[in-house]
Amino acid sequence: PGPSRWMRMALAASLLLAVGAAGITWNMNRGWDSVEAYVADHYRHDGYSMLEQANNATAGDVQRILAAVDMEAAPALANIVGVIKYCPTPDGKGVHMVLNTQDGPVTVIYMPETPVTDRETLHFDNVEAVLVELERGSAAIIGAEQQQIADVYSIVQSSIVPAG
Repeated sequence: PGPSRWMRMALAASLLLAVGAAGITWNMNRGWDSVEAYVADHYRHDGYSMLEQANNATAGDVQRILAAVDMEAAPALANIVGVIKYCPTPDGKGVHMVLNTQDGPVTVIYMPETPVTDRETLHFDNVEAVLVELERGSAAIIGAEQQQIADVYSIVQSSIVPAG
């Protein structure tokens, strides 16, 4: 009974490890066909729930999370972030933020390695997304269609910059 018990435990541990690794791999690279598909999928998965979270991020939280992807935020952006966390992007780990603007909350998804067509506009689920080409990577700004996001575009484009 001794060796068979150890074999069962080893098999269970191996299975658990394999399922966990597969889940992480799937979550970090779902194989989206396009940036447009990724933005819509990610916002549907996470965007609405993040808009409902408490706005308790600090400028220090913003800098710490962006530093993990070798970026930093200018104060114009860091001071209006209410919620921030890591998220999967088409090309690896990115950052998902909710900005507190005068027109209401606006979502920004930073994609460190994903090229986009600057100012391309997407529409889905009664929201509008504007893509932003950055010095390194890109971002998607997502808000209600009636919101004016031109001011947010300028802040995002000039405020998410390489660290250092």
